[in-house]
Amino acid sequence: MKPYVICHMLGSVDGKIKQDIWGFKDHHKYFEEPAAKIKADAWLVGRVTMQEFSSKKIPAKKSVSSRIPKVDFVAKQPAKKFAVVIDPSGKCYWDTNMVSTEHVIEVLTEKVSSAYLAHLQEKNVSYIFGGKAELDLKLVLEKLNKLFGIKTVRIDGGGHVNGSFLKAGLIDEFSLVLAPVADGTIGALTVFEAEKGYGKRKATIFTLKSVKKIYDDFLWIRYVVAKGKKL
Repeated sequence: MKPYVICHMLGSVDGKIKQDIWGFKDHHKYFEEPAAKIKADAWLVGRVTMQEFSSKKIPAKKSVSSRIPKVDFVAKQPAKKFAVVIDPSGKCYWDTNMVSTEHVIEVLTEKVSSAYLAHLQEKNVSYIFGGKAELDLKLVLEKLNKLFGIKTVRIDGGGHVNGSFLKAGLIDEFSLVLAPVADGTIGALTVFEAEKGYGKRKATIFTLKSVKKIYDDFLWIRYVVAKGKKL
């Protein structure tokens, strides 16, 4: 069973992800305060975003006496909320198994080393495998539900992670805090970075769920995916 997936982002009127040139004094609140109002059992981000919360130190490599089997590891922990990171190659290191009040779950491929798995087990960080060399995101979501009881996931970016779930047809709802700025930067990341060109993929169509004016000039827009609908 797949959890319900809500993608939540802060974006400019031209679809860009937050940049320093926007000049916000406290850009975090514009994203986090609406996000806190979305009921979810877990939030999910990519490796680059999660490195803001993970350890800033890379521990010295330890020799592992035997190969650790590439099977899912559910750490014993009391948390009911989860912070999930898409980290196929195992590049996030941890001082603790928590981000604030959420227990960390690493999403890996089987190409990670036994030394890295030993690090995660030592820190009591849970991990699941989503494929041998590439991730099957549908399988990842099913494991989050089956192993951790996660019924709703909030995806918080970045653009490539959002795009991967969009391309796979796994997003159920999109929550956008629309900032009253035009970025205009050529090549800057957008809210969804799915693939270059068009290929055989069709655009995802949404229907409006709600729209609310917040912070004077911002809009909080929520859409649901209109599966099977044509414009």
